[in-house]
Amino acid sequence: MRLFSIRQVRLFFLTFLMICGTFARAQRITNHPVCTAITAQKAGVNKIQLSWNLPSDFNAASIAIFRSTSQIQQKSFISAEKPVAEVPAHTTSYTDNLKHFGDYFYALIARDRNGNLFNMLLPTVNATVKPVSLLPPDDYYEIASTEADEQYVPGFLRELPLPYLDLISDLDIKATPMTAKAKKAGRELAGKYAVKKPKQLNPYVFEEDMVLSPEGDDFFLFESLKKYFIKKDYKGSVNDLRSFLGITRDPYVTTRAVFYLAQSQYYCRNYRKALELFLFVEDELPELSKKWIDSTLDFYQIPQEEKIISSSSRG
Repeated sequence: MRLFSIRQVRLFFLTFLMICGTFARAQRITNHPVCTAITAQKAGVNKIQLSWNLPSDFNAASIAIFRSTSQIQQKSFISAEKPVAEVPAHTTSYTDNLKHFGDYFYALIARDRNGNLFNMLLPTVNATVKPVSLLPPDDYYEIASTEADEQYVPGFLRELPLPYLDLISDLDIKATPMTAKAKKAGRELAGKYAVKKPKQLNPYVFEEDMVLSPEGDDFFLFESLKKYFIKKDYKGSVNDLRSFLGITRDPYVTTRAVFYLAQSQYYCRNYRKALELFLFVEDELPELSKKWIDSTLDFYQIPQEEKIISSSSRG
C-alpha cells in the first residue's frame, strides 16, 4: 500500500520549488525606483494619456499612479491618498478615464516587492508640473438638457441585453503542457532581454578648468580640482568643494563647482545627493545634466531607511 500517490508527490515538489524560487528572487531584488520623462496629454473628451520612461534596471513590483486637481508637490499627499491605478512595473503608458471636467496633475510612484511605496517626487521627472485641462464640448450642456435617463420596467429585457460570459465551463479544462522546443525558445527570448548592469560615466571637466587661471574664483576652483577631483579623491573633493561653495562666488564658477560636487557624490555612490545637485544645475546645463541624471537614476537604489509607506498602512 502506497502512502502517497504520484500526483501528491508531484504537487509537493512543485510547491517546494515555487517557495524556493520566491525566496531567491526576494534576495536578488534591487530597486531603481524613479520613473522618468513623465508626460500627460488629452486623449479624448474624458481621457488623459500618460507615458513615461523606465531606468535600464527598474526592478520595482509595480507603479502606482496618483492624480490631483492641483500640482502634486508634497510627500504627505502620497502618504494620505490612494492611487487611482496601479500598473505592472514594465508598463510605460496608461489611459485615465475621468468622470468630471477640470485640470489634472499626475505623479508616478514605484512600489517594491514588499508592498512599500518609494515616496519621492521630482517635478518633470515623475510628477507633472503643467495641468491637463478637460473642457466640455460646445454642445455638452445642450445635449445633457435634452436627454432623459431611460427607465426599465422590472420584468422587461433591455433593448440590448448585457453580455454573458461563460466562465464556469472552462474550469475543468487542463492547461496544455509546453513542449521542450517551446521552453527552449522562451529561454532564448528571455536571454535577449536580460537586464544589463549600467556603467558609470567618465569624469567630466569643463574646458575653462583645463588651464590654470591666474586669479579670482577660477584659480581657487582649479586648485581644488587639481588637488582632489583630478586625482579621483572624491571624498576629499566633496569636503573641499563644500567649503568652496560656502562663499559667494561668480555665478558660472558656482555652476561648475556644483556640477563637480554632484559628480563627486556620484562616484562616492551617494546617488540621492548627486541627483539633487544635478537637478539644481539642470537649467544652466540642460543637456549635460540630463545625461548624468539618467545615469544616476540607473544606479539609484531604495535604502531600507527610506521606505516610506508599508503595506500594512495601505488600507
